[in-house]
Amino acid sequence: MKKVIQDIIAGIILLLVAHMLMVTIHEFTHSFIAWMFGFKQSPFHFNFADYTLFLLDDQTDYKAMLAQNRNILAAMTAITPNIINASLYVISAILCNSKKIQEKVYLYSFFFWFMIVNIGQVYSYILWRTFETHGDVSIFLEGLNISPYWLFIPGIIFIIFSVYNILKHQVLRAYKTLKISHVWTQAIFLFFVILILFGYYGGLLYNILNKKYFYLIYPTLLIILFYMICFPKNRWVQRKLHEME
Repeated sequence: MKKVIQDIIAGIILLLVAHMLMVTIHEFTHSFIAWMFGFKQSPFHFNFADYTLFLLDDQTDYKAMLAQNRNILAAMTAITPNIINASLYVISAILCNSKKIQEKVYLYSFFFWFMIVNIGQVYSYILWRTFETHGDVSIFLEGLNISPYWLFIPGIIFIIFSVYNILKHQVLRAYKTLKISHVWTQAIFLFFVILILFGYYGGLLYNILNKKYFYLIYPTLLIILFYMICFPKNRWVQRKLHEME
């Protein structure tokens, strides 16, 4: 029991570390590009975290870029952090497949959560911000003067394949690697992963805080749907787990 509590606490700490590292890399990338091209005095000038554990603002002056007709630079500065998030998801997924990483449980746990938070970040941008009139995605689209669908369609395809990989392969491998053997502990772990992906990053918390209750329908339905499909007692899950032994 002591070991179980220790592993749970370690997992939560590693998740928070992974999340903060992801957000710091994301915001620093905005800031560094702006600084490199002379639009910031320091790449380390941030407004730091609030209670949601996000960096509030990277303080990049996109208006100055656009005013000077540096549209491509503004677009590049706005979108590059999301490309890095997508790349870090892929790298983390590959590392989670490594036997050497799997042998070091806490290291594996870190990369598992780092994988989740990076694809979660991409998911939140593509799904909720592609059609907004402000923010990073809007600046990217304005800088290149393109339709949102040029980003939305390939982004959604990437997210579909990523979610498929996570729910069909990565979560089941996590059961084995992290020694989550009981069906109901697997169910709790699965619910936690889905809640982070489709709740926290998928807009559930954001829409509650902003009192956009109508928009709670979509993430809530996704949480219920994927939880039912991937529930550990389902035959396909049990068959897949048996194949991993």
